[in-house]
Amino acid sequence: MKRLFANIGIFILKVLGFTPFWLLYIFADIIYIISYYVVGYRKKTVLQNLKNSFPEKSDQEILKIAKDFYHHFADLVVETIKSVQISEKTLKQRIRYKNPEVLNELYGQGKSIALLSGHYGNWEWTMALPKFIQHQLNVIYRPMQNKQFDVYMKKVRSRFGMFLIPAQTSLRTILELEKSGQLSATYYLADQTALYDTKYWMMFLNQETPVFPGPEKVASRLKQAVVFMDIQKVRRGYYEVKFTKLFDDASQTKEYEVTKAHLKFLEEIIRKRPELWLWSHKRWKHTRPEYIPLK
Repeated sequence: MKRLFANIGIFILKVLGFTPFWLLYIFADIIYIISYYVVGYRKKTVLQNLKNSFPEKSDQEILKIAKDFYHHFADLVVETIKSVQISEKTLKQRIRYKNPEVLNELYGQGKSIALLSGHYGNWEWTMALPKFIQHQLNVIYRPMQNKQFDVYMKKVRSRFGMFLIPAQTSLRTILELEKSGQLSATYYLADQTALYDTKYWMMFLNQETPVFPGPEKVASRLKQAVVFMDIQKVRRGYYEVKFTKLFDDASQTKEYEVTKAHLKFLEEIIRKRPELWLWSHKRWKHTRPEYIPLK
Protein backbone atom coordinates (compact mmCIF):
# COMPACT_ATOMS: atom_id res chain seq x y z
CA MET A 1 0.00 0.00 0.00
CA LYS A 2 2.85 2.40 0.84
CA ARG A 3 4.37 1.69 -2.56
CA LEU A 4 1.08 2.51 -4.28
CA PHE A 5 0.65 5.80 -2.41
CA ALA A 6 4.28 6.71 -3.16
CA ASN A 7 3.78 6.07 -6.88
CA ILE A 8 0.60 8.16 -6.89
CA GLY A 9 2.37 10.98 -5.05
CA ILE A 10 5.32 10.93 -7.46
CA PHE A 11 2.95 10.97 -10.45
CA ILE A 12 1.08 13.98 -9.03
CA LEU A 13 4.38 15.81 -8.43
CA LYS A 14 5.49 15.15 -12.01
CA VAL A 15 2.21 16.49 -13.40
CA LEU A 16 2.18 19.57 -11.14
CA GLY A 17 5.81 20.21 -12.08
CA PHE A 18 4.64 21.21 -15.57
CA THR A 19 2.28 23.86 -14.18
CA PRO A 20 3.29 27.40 -15.30
CA PHE A 21 4.64 29.73 -12.65
CA TRP A 22 1.73 32.17 -12.81
CA LEU A 23 -0.72 29.39 -11.95
CA LEU A 24 1.55 27.93 -9.25
CA TYR A 25 1.63 31.27 -7.47
CA ILE A 26 -2.17 31.40 -7.50
CA PHE A 27 -1.99 28.01 -5.75
CA ALA A 28 0.55 29.54 -3.35
CA ASP A 29 -1.89 32.31 -2.41
CA ILE A 30 -4.51 29.67 -1.65
CA ILE A 31 -1.98 27.65 0.39
CA TYR A 32 -1.18 30.81 2.38
CA ILE A 33 -4.84 31.40 3.25
CA ILE A 34 -5.40 27.77 4.25
CA SER A 35 -2.14 27.36 6.21
CA TYR A 36 -2.42 30.66 8.11
CA TYR A 37 -6.13 31.37 8.51
CA VAL A 38 -7.85 27.97 8.21
CA VAL A 39 -5.54 25.22 9.44
CA GLY A 40 -3.07 27.38 11.34
CA TYR A 41 -0.16 25.12 10.36
CA ARG A 42 2.28 25.19 13.30
CA LYS A 43 1.06 28.71 13.99
CA LYS A 44 1.68 28.42 17.72
CA THR A 45 5.28 27.34 17.08
CA VAL A 46 5.88 30.13 14.56
CA LEU A 47 4.50 32.88 16.81
CA GLN A 48 6.33 31.61 19.89
CA ASN A 49 9.62 31.35 18.00
CA LEU A 50 9.21 34.90 16.72
CA LYS A 51 8.28 36.34 20.13
CA ASN A 52 11.25 34.67 21.81
CA SER A 53 13.64 35.74 19.06
CA PHE A 54 12.44 39.36 18.89
CA PRO A 55 11.24 40.38 22.39
CA GLU A 56 11.69 44.02 21.43
CA LYS A 57 9.00 43.83 18.73
CA SER A 58 5.32 44.58 19.32
CA ASP A 59 2.55 42.01 18.80
CA GLN A 60 1.60 43.77 15.57
CA GLU A 61 5.16 43.53 14.27
CA ILE A 62 5.33 39.83 15.18
CA LEU A 63 2.05 39.14 13.35
CA LYS A 64 3.33 41.02 10.29
CA ILE A 65 6.49 38.87 10.19
CA ALA A 66 4.42 35.72 10.71
CA LYS A 67 2.11 36.54 7.79
CA ASP A 68 5.08 37.39 5.57
CA PHE A 69 6.67 34.08 6.56
CA TYR A 70 3.54 32.10 5.63
CA HIS A 71 3.45 33.88 2.27
CA HIS A 72 7.07 32.92 1.65
CA PHE A 73 6.49 29.39 2.93
CA ALA A 74 3.63 28.95 0.45
CA ASP A 75 5.93 30.13 -2.34
CA LEU A 76 8.53 27.60 -1.18
CA VAL A 77 5.98 24.79 -1.42
CA VAL A 78 5.09 25.50 -5.05
CA GLU A 79 8.70 26.28 -6.00
CA THR A 80 9.77 22.92 -4.58
CA ILE A 81 7.06 21.25 -6.66
CA LYS A 82 8.27 23.17 -9.73
CA SER A 83 11.84 22.00 -9.10
CA VAL A 84 10.75 18.49 -10.11
CA GLN A 85 10.49 19.58 -13.77
CA ILE A 86 12.34 22.91 -13.89
CA SER A 87 14.96 23.21 -16.63
CA GLU A 88 18.56 24.29 -16.13
CA LYS A 89 17.92 27.37 -18.29
CA THR A 90 14.93 28.48 -16.21
CA LEU A 91 16.73 27.82 -12.94
CA LYS A 92 19.68 29.94 -14.06
CA GLN A 93 17.27 32.77 -14.88
CA ARG A 94 15.59 32.61 -11.49
CA ILE A 95 18.53 32.21 -9.12
CA ARG A 96 21.59 34.39 -9.72
CA TYR A 97 24.99 33.68 -8.20
CA LYS A 98 26.63 37.07 -7.62
CA ASN A 99 30.20 35.96 -6.86
CA PRO A 100 30.97 32.28 -7.58
CA GLU A 101 34.58 33.37 -8.02
CA VAL A 102 34.92 33.19 -4.22
CA LEU A 103 34.63 29.41 -4.51
CA ASN A 104 36.53 29.10 -7.77
CA GLU A 105 39.52 31.00 -6.39
CA LEU A 106 39.69 28.52 -3.51
CA TYR A 107 39.57 25.70 -6.05
CA GLY A 108 42.57 27.25 -7.77
CA GLN A 109 44.36 27.20 -4.42
CA GLY A 110 43.65 23.49 -4.07
CA LYS A 111 41.19 24.00 -1.20
CA SER A 112 38.07 22.02 -0.45
CA ILE A 113 35.24 23.95 1.21
CA ALA A 114 32.71 23.65 4.00
CA LEU A 115 29.76 25.58 2.52
CA LEU A 116 27.52 26.67 5.39
CA SER A 117 24.00 28.04 5.19
CA GLY A 118 20.56 27.56 6.74
CA HIS A 119 16.90 27.01 5.90
CA TYR A 120 16.65 30.53 4.53
CA GLY A 121 15.51 31.86 1.15
CA ASN A 122 15.09 28.91 -1.21
CA TRP A 123 17.74 26.29 -0.52
CA GLU A 124 16.10 23.74 -2.88
CA TRP A 125 16.84 25.83 -5.96
CA THR A 126 20.59 25.79 -5.31
CA MET A 127 20.69 22.38 -7.02
CA ALA A 128 22.12 24.01 -10.18
CA LEU A 129 25.11 25.45 -8.28
CA PRO A 130 27.45 22.76 -9.76
CA LYS A 131 27.05 24.52 -13.11
CA PHE A 132 28.77 27.63 -11.70
CA ILE A 133 31.65 26.21 -9.65
CA GLN A 134 34.60 23.90 -10.21
CA HIS A 135 34.31 21.92 -6.98
CA GLN A 136 32.30 18.72 -6.70
CA LEU A 137 29.23 19.87 -4.73
CA ASN A 138 28.27 17.49 -1.92
CA VAL A 139 25.07 17.96 0.06
CA ILE A 140 24.52 16.32 3.43
CA TYR A 141 20.90 15.25 3.75
CA ARG A 142 18.59 13.12 5.88
CA PRO A 143 16.93 10.35 3.81
CA MET A 144 13.13 10.31 3.74
CA GLN A 145 11.31 7.51 5.54
CA ASN A 146 9.60 6.41 2.32
CA LYS A 147 12.35 4.84 0.21
CA GLN A 148 10.58 5.41 -3.11
CA PHE A 149 10.11 9.12 -2.43
CA ASP A 150 13.69 9.31 -1.22
CA VAL A 151 15.08 7.74 -4.40
CA TYR A 152 12.91 9.98 -6.57
CA MET A 153 13.77 13.24 -4.79
CA LYS A 154 17.45 12.29 -4.77
CA LYS A 155 17.27 11.89 -8.55
CA VAL A 156 15.52 15.27 -8.89
CA ARG A 157 18.01 17.13 -6.70
CA SER A 158 21.13 15.57 -8.22
CA ARG A 159 20.30 15.92 -11.92
CA PHE A 160 22.47 19.04 -12.35
CA GLY A 161 25.56 17.49 -10.75
CA MET A 162 24.87 17.70 -7.02
CA PHE A 163 26.12 14.67 -5.04
CA LEU A 164 23.85 13.79 -2.11
CA ILE A 165 25.38 12.12 0.94
CA PRO A 166 23.23 10.55 3.69
CA ALA A 167 24.03 12.14 7.05
CA GLN A 168 24.78 8.81 8.71
CA THR A 169 27.62 8.03 6.26
CA SER A 170 28.75 11.60 5.56
CA LEU A 171 32.10 11.55 7.37
CA ARG A 172 33.27 8.34 5.74
CA THR A 173 32.17 9.48 2.27
CA ILE A 174 33.81 12.91 2.58
CA LEU A 175 37.07 11.35 3.79
CA GLU A 176 37.04 8.97 0.82
CA LEU A 177 36.53 11.88 -1.59
CA GLU A 178 39.44 13.78 -0.03
CA LYS A 179 41.71 10.74 -0.30
CA SER A 180 40.82 10.42 -3.98
CA GLY A 181 42.09 13.96 -4.56
CA GLN A 182 38.65 15.30 -5.47
CA LEU A 183 38.26 18.92 -4.37
CA SER A 184 34.77 19.34 -3.01
CA ALA A 185 32.39 21.90 -1.56
CA THR A 186 30.28 20.22 1.11
CA TYR A 187 26.98 22.01 1.68
CA TYR A 188 25.47 21.98 5.18
CA LEU A 189 22.09 23.35 6.27
CA ALA A 190 23.31 23.34 9.86
CA ASP A 191 20.47 25.13 11.64
CA GLN A 192 18.15 22.27 12.59
CA THR A 193 17.52 20.98 16.10
CA ALA A 194 20.54 19.26 17.63
CA LEU A 195 20.23 16.65 20.38
CA TYR A 196 19.44 18.15 23.78
CA ASP A 197 22.56 16.60 25.34
CA THR A 198 24.96 17.98 22.76
CA LYS A 199 28.03 19.41 24.47
CA TYR A 200 27.75 22.79 22.81
CA TRP A 201 25.02 25.34 23.47
CA MET A 202 25.14 29.00 22.51
CA MET A 203 22.85 32.02 22.27
CA PHE A 204 21.17 32.18 18.89
CA LEU A 205 18.30 34.58 18.20
CA ASN A 206 18.04 35.48 21.87
CA GLN A 207 17.66 31.82 22.97
CA GLU A 208 19.83 29.06 24.40
CA THR A 209 20.37 26.76 21.44
CA PRO A 210 22.01 23.34 21.01
CA VAL A 211 24.14 23.36 17.86
CA PHE A 212 25.77 20.86 15.52
CA PRO A 213 29.58 20.88 15.77
CA GLY A 214 29.85 18.32 12.94
CA PRO A 215 30.56 20.66 10.00
CA GLU A 216 33.28 22.43 11.98
CA LYS A 217 34.93 19.16 13.03
CA VAL A 218 35.03 17.84 9.47
CA ALA A 219 36.29 21.15 8.06
CA SER A 220 39.01 21.35 10.72
CA ARG A 221 40.12 17.76 10.23
CA LEU A 222 40.42 18.23 6.46
CA LYS A 223 41.83 21.78 6.63
CA GLN A 224 38.95 23.09 4.54
CA ALA A 225 38.10 26.70 3.86
CA VAL A 226 34.76 27.86 5.29
CA VAL A 227 32.27 29.85 3.19
CA PHE A 228 28.79 31.13 4.05
CA MET A 229 26.09 31.04 1.38
CA ASP A 230 23.41 33.76 1.69
CA ILE A 231 20.25 33.18 -0.40
CA GLN A 232 18.10 36.31 -0.66
CA LYS A 233 14.69 36.65 -2.28
CA VAL A 234 14.74 39.47 -4.84
CA ARG A 235 11.07 39.16 -5.73
CA ARG A 236 8.55 36.37 -6.06
CA GLY A 237 10.21 33.44 -7.83
CA TYR A 238 13.64 35.09 -8.08
CA TYR A 239 16.65 34.75 -5.78
CA GLU A 240 20.19 36.01 -5.46
CA VAL A 241 23.09 34.16 -3.85
CA LYS A 242 26.18 35.73 -2.30
CA PHE A 243 29.20 33.84 -0.95
CA THR A 244 31.27 35.15 1.96
CA LYS A 245 34.53 33.50 2.96
CA LEU A 246 34.72 33.14 6.74
CA PHE A 247 38.00 31.22 7.13
CA ASP A 248 40.82 30.11 4.82
CA ASP A 249 41.62 27.05 6.94
CA ALA A 250 39.30 25.71 9.63
CA SER A 251 42.17 23.81 11.27
CA GLN A 252 43.72 27.16 12.24
CA THR A 253 40.69 28.28 14.23
CA LYS A 254 39.86 27.89 17.91
CA GLU A 255 37.36 25.27 19.03
CA TYR A 256 33.79 26.26 18.07
CA GLU A 257 35.00 29.42 16.32
CA VAL A 258 33.63 28.19 12.98
CA THR A 259 30.28 27.26 14.52
CA LYS A 260 29.99 30.64 16.24
CA ALA A 261 30.86 32.51 13.04
CA HIS A 262 28.33 30.53 11.03
CA LEU A 263 25.44 31.15 13.42
CA LYS A 264 26.40 34.79 13.92
CA PHE A 265 26.31 35.39 10.17
CA LEU A 266 23.03 33.48 9.85
CA GLU A 267 21.45 35.46 12.68
CA GLU A 268 22.47 38.75 11.07
CA ILE A 269 20.69 37.95 7.80
CA ILE A 270 17.64 36.59 9.65
CA ARG A 271 17.31 39.82 11.64
CA LYS A 272 17.38 41.84 8.42
CA ARG A 273 14.69 39.77 6.69
CA PRO A 274 13.16 37.37 9.22
CA GLU A 275 10.31 36.23 6.99
CA LEU A 276 12.72 34.19 4.84
CA TRP A 277 13.75 31.76 7.60
CA LEU A 278 11.91 28.52 8.42
CA TRP A 279 10.11 29.56 11.62
CA SER A 280 7.79 26.54 11.58
CA HIS A 281 10.68 24.26 12.58
CA LYS A 282 10.69 23.34 16.29
CA ARG A 283 14.22 24.63 16.75
CA TRP A 284 14.00 25.27 20.49
CA LYS A 285 12.14 22.23 21.79
CA HIS A 286 14.97 21.26 24.17
CA THR A 287 16.08 22.87 27.43
CA ARG A 288 19.78 23.04 28.23
CA PRO A 289 20.79 20.55 30.96
CA GLU A 290 22.33 22.29 33.98
CA TYR A 291 25.57 20.32 33.67
CA ILE A 292 26.25 21.71 30.17
CA PRO A 293 27.65 25.26 30.20
CA LEU A 294 26.43 27.97 27.84
CA LYS A 295 29.29 29.03 25.58
